[in-house]
Amino acid sequence: MACYEDGKAADNMKQYAELNNAGYDAVKSVFSDAKVIVHLQEGNKNGIFRWLFDGLKENGGKWDVIGMSLYPESATWQTMNSDCLNNIKDMITRYGCEVMMCEVGMPWNEAEACKAFLTDLITKSKSVDKCLGVFYWEPQCINSWNGYSKGAFDNTGKPTVAMDAFKE
Repeated sequence: MACYEDGKAADNMKQYAELNNAGYDAVKSVFSDAKVIVHLQEGNKNGIFRWLFDGLKENGGKWDVIGMSLYPESATWQTMNSDCLNNIKDMITRYGCEVMMCEVGMPWNEAEACKAFLTDLITKSKSVDKCLGVFYWEPQCINSWNGYSKGAFDNTGKPTVAMDAFKE
């Protein structure tokens, strides 16, 4: 069975929910206390999250935590953070579950803007009950490894000032 085609949420939400639940049940059978995360990109786009999680809910989908990603640029982080924080609050209210920022990142050569983005997101997310935290995706990525340049280390392999946001 091709999981993507048969379980593609846009084409068959019921089958997507069934595949999701098979994974959920498998995790819980091994470690019942594990928190199962359903993770979705573009944490600033509430409509995508409502569509997916409403669809899962309507089809008996199971999850413990909603995971989000957010990858702004220096010119967009303030708006994207605001939209993302509103989305976090909506997901918590709407579904009664915890939310985690599973992936964040910004181009390594925008380190000052990245630090401002992360400081704002971390500070504001701490004030939201049921927001579990913020994780940087692949911060140690250097030299645009495989074309990915959203690490938080410079091309010499040293952390940029962006990582200081996690110390505050």
